Amino acid sequence: MNGRTESPHVSESKLGRYLTAAPALRKQLIHTQKNPPDPRYLRYPDAAHAITDFLCHGQDESILRRHQHRLATTVFESEYDAHRAQSCIEAIEHYRRLHPGLGLGGLIATTVGDAPPPLQVAGVSIQVRPQVVLQAVDAHGDNQVGLLKLYFSKHHPLDERSGQYIATLLSAFAEQHLAPLGPLDARRMLVVDVFAGRAYSAPRARTRRLCDVRLACEEIAARWAVH
Repeated sequence: MNGRTESPHVSESKLGRYLTAAPALRKQLIHTQKNPPDPRYLRYPDAAHAITDFLCHGQDESILRRHQHRLATTVFESEYDAHRAQSCIEAIEHYRRLHPGLGLGGLIATTVGDAPPPLQVAGVSIQVRPQVVLQAVDAHGDNQVGLLKLYFSKHHPLDERSGQYIATLLSAFAEQHLAPLGPLDARRMLVVDVFAGRAYSAPRARTRRLCDVRLACEEIAARWAVH
C-alpha cells in the first residue's frame, strides 16, 4: 500500500529525530512521511494498547501479564504477525521494568483517542499522538495536567535532545487542546523510550526549541515537493 499524501505532515517522533538528524537522514525521514507504511505493518500497536490499558485501569501489573499471555498464545496466520506479537511481548516487558521509576503512582490516566487534531506549524501538520492524559491534584487542590507518549524503536533510541523536542511538542499540543482541564505540568509531559529504558520531560525553557521546530517545519514544507 502506498499511503502517500500531498500535504506536508510529520509525526512528533519523526520530527524529534529530524531536528537532530544529519542531512541524509532528514531526506529519508521526509520520504518516509510522504510514503507511510501500510497500518497492517506497524510493529507495536498491541504493545501501546496493552500499556495504555495498564495505565488507565489502576496500573495493575496483571493487566500487562494478561496482554503478554494473549499475544503468546494466539495462533497467527503469518510469520510476520507472529514475529510482531513477540516484539510486542518484549516491549511490554521492557515497559513493566521501567514503569516503577516513572513516578506515575497516584495519577489518573485517561486515553487521548485515536485521532487527536494536529498542530499546525509553518504549513506542516504535526501529528502529535500521546497515548494518555495524566492528571493529579496538587497541594493546593488544583488539577495538574500532563501527557505521556510511548516511543518504540529497538534500533533508533532517542537522545536527550530529540526526547526533549518531542516532549516540547507534547507541551504545545496540551496548551492548544487540554488547557480547560487545568494548569499544565511540564514535568509530566513525558516521552518514554520503551526499549532504551529512558523517559524525557518537557524543559521549562521552550522558546528556542519551538523556534527550532518552526524552522524545521519550514524546511520540510519547502522540501516536500522534491523528495
